[in-house]
Amino acid sequence: MLGLRGRVIAAICEEEWPHPDNEVNSTTIYERLKRGGDHASEAMVRQVLFQLKDHGDITLALDPGRGSGPVVTDVDQELCP
Repeated sequence: MLGLRGRVIAAICEEEWPHPDNEVNSTTIYERLKRGGDHASEAMVRQVLFQLKDHGDITLALDPGRGSGPVVTDVDQELCP
């Protein structure tokens, strides 16, 4: 069974990547996990996103005016097969 990190990566890679015209934010990822029965909080999802960013796996953009949380703007090509 995948840990939260793996489930977040799967949610990022679900449809958006490598298609560059789509974006996915922390709220979208949280909602995908919730629909799948995951009980992780949105704060936990954001923490994983920041860890992925710190490891260079993704690039995040913060747009405080949107209220949807950090947006994944780029993904390392090895993260999503």
